[in-house]
Amino acid sequence: MSRSLSRWQLILLGLVVLTGSALATLGLFAVGSKQWFWNDAFHVRAGFHEIRGVEVGTRVRVQGIDAGEVDGIDPPATPGGDVVLRLRLKGHLRHLVRADASVMIQSEGMVGGKVIEIAPGSAAAEPAGDDAVLASRPTAELTDVLGQVGSTLRGIKDGEGTLGKLVKDPEGYAALLALLQQSRDTMASFQQSADGIKRLPLVRNYVEDADALLVRPQSERNRQIFAEVELFEPGRAVLTAGGRQRLDALAPWLAGLKHTGSDIVVASYADPKGPNPALARTVTKQQSEAIVDYLKGHHAVQKMGWFTSRKVTAIGLGTSPPPVPEKDALPAARCEVVVFVPQG
Repeated sequence: MSRSLSRWQLILLGLVVLTGSALATLGLFAVGSKQWFWNDAFHVRAGFHEIRGVEVGTRVRVQGIDAGEVDGIDPPATPGGDVVLRLRLKGHLRHLVRADASVMIQSEGMVGGKVIEIAPGSAAAEPAGDDAVLASRPTAELTDVLGQVGSTLRGIKDGEGTLGKLVKDPEGYAALLALLQQSRDTMASFQQSADGIKRLPLVRNYVEDADALLVRPQSERNRQIFAEVELFEPGRAVLTAGGRQRLDALAPWLAGLKHTGSDIVVASYADPKGPNPALARTVTKQQSEAIVDYLKGHHAVQKMGWFTSRKVTAIGLGTSPPPVPEKDALPAARCEVVVFVPQG
């Protein structure tokens, strides 16, 4: 059985519905405008000769922090005057925007949209007041930079400036070529001197020359190659149990190559794409030394007889390529045990 509402009940129900509708509308408006009516926002202004695609709603940042948006754009009062941007900023960031702050229009990436960046200014200055006018800074657009480069190149072509005069002056150009040739000759002389020093008896034992150690046209090269992971954990120079077993299996091969004048070189390479290329040369040198120490200590690969021995050298090449390009695909991170036997 239904019962009709009284007059006062109907009035009260109507007030509740109207109040709820008003609050909902106000909430939607506040969310749509990105601020509640009790939010402590403040405004500043800045003028630019060109705003380069900035629109109402363009984001504003202070030291990279999202600080607000462009609230309005006022056209110039006279032709050629400044376009004034009105910026609405979050109230809790007021202390970061000082009276001597400056404003710049920036691009987000090479082809991205625009953003307004505010440089806060000095801590000694007072906070900017509401509706304060801040100084603007010019923006270097990509098209402007390319235009300046083009203008510079045209000036050089026309003989302007030092470079332009050099291009137009045959004598100056010839003198520059002579100077460059002299520099190349000087560097070649330095290289020859360095190579000569490395071959001195007191020096050559302390200098690793990959070319001299690994490129020997008059010797037979016998080589065994191991991927780094077969002997070591990646990036480390401590032989694993499996690595020691592989070197044990290598010992008979080395013993069969104990020819007169032979010597052994252990060379290690690192993967150029590895995580620590700066440490690669040190790690590869330590890996080669670990191999040499194990082979000498456990298998006496250096001994040729009761009173004779052969040289066993460890070299780490880091991420450098081998002196002679490889014909076959090899592991990027690897260790090579090479026995050179003189011929003839």
